[in-house]
Amino acid sequence: MKNHLKNIDYPLFVIILLLASVGIVMVYSASFVFAGLDPDLNNPDFFFDRQKRFLIFGFFVFGLTSLFNYRKLGPFIPIFILGTIFLLVLVLIPGVGVTRNEATRWLNLGFILLQPSEVAKVALILYFAKAYTNKQEKLHHFGQGVMPPLIVLLLVFILIVFQPDLGTAVSIIIPCGIILMFAGIRFRHLFLLGGTALAGVILLILTEGYRMERLTGFLKPFSDPSGEDYQLVHSLIAIASGQINGVGLSNSVQKAGFLPEAHTDFIMSVIAEELGLLGVLFVIGLYIAFMFKGLMIAKRATDQFGQLLAYGITFQITSQVFINLGAITGLMPITGITLPLISYGGSSLLITFFLLGILMNIAIKGNIRRRGMEPKKKESERTFQAL
Repeated sequence: MKNHLKNIDYPLFVIILLLASVGIVMVYSASFVFAGLDPDLNNPDFFFDRQKRFLIFGFFVFGLTSLFNYRKLGPFIPIFILGTIFLLVLVLIPGVGVTRNEATRWLNLGFILLQPSEVAKVALILYFAKAYTNKQEKLHHFGQGVMPPLIVLLLVFILIVFQPDLGTAVSIIIPCGIILMFAGIRFRHLFLLGGTALAGVILLILTEGYRMERLTGFLKPFSDPSGEDYQLVHSLIAIASGQINGVGLSNSVQKAGFLPEAHTDFIMSVIAEELGLLGVLFVIGLYIAFMFKGLMIAKRATDQFGQLLAYGITFQITSQVFINLGAITGLMPITGITLPLISYGGSSLLITFFLLGILMNIAIKGNIRRRGMEPKKKESERTFQAL
């Protein structure tokens, strides 16, 4: 415990704290008008109070996970994967899954609406990092070394697409692909898999009318400003209204019934309107700092499992940022991907803190080793034995 506290990665912790602080402030600012006017809620503090509880619990999860030796996660990974698949199947059973906006993506646990696809992000990163660490000697063989984990990924992908939630399904592919790349598979295998994944996503878009509308709609957002493009149009109005300094905290016009999901998927649009370009650059700067810090932690990891885990976690979070920013600016189709640590949402917030706790533990182990506070061990011991 003493070594852990001495070797906390404080820059990482400060980045997380700043993002979470921006998040709780902006969730309140973006939601208090809507929550106050909604006759079912009739409470301006409704979303703020819930997010505040999730945030407190999230930091508790982060603290526990950062102190838990990530190398001991190995035996739990098969259970984690099977449990995730079970939850993804459960949410598709009529009458069990909770449906909102024509999508069935949640399970009502009473105190929280659990989104199994969020759990899948953790499970797949852990599984891929562990599987390709164990398969190092077989990675040259596509059938024996590369293919087996991909079957699990395909199953999870299909179950999430059925919800339907193509955006999240695509977002889980990115960190898995990054782990594959850093694991050292052959370039031709990586190229083949990337091409196959892209072709599959295009096929899914072409076979569903609403997906095709989203794909083409963002290319011409003002062609149907009161229909399919309504949300994007008001997002762009919010961004344009903020200019350099913004209209002032809590003074957004678009959040007052014009911009749907202002406190979740489109919270960055409210940040742009209220805090302006300077506020947006501050938030993006924090995410960029996080990305570089994550890459540094991965580079300094003491074993390959930790290294692949760190890469997967870093790119899982940063890819969500990229997709969200692309959606609110019209550079990409709207996918429903939230902004990590900032958007309202219990499941996504807790899962993000869980991932960040693992990343912090990897950083702590790396700092302990780098500072010579742990005697060197053989590679096999470094991978599986606790400090």
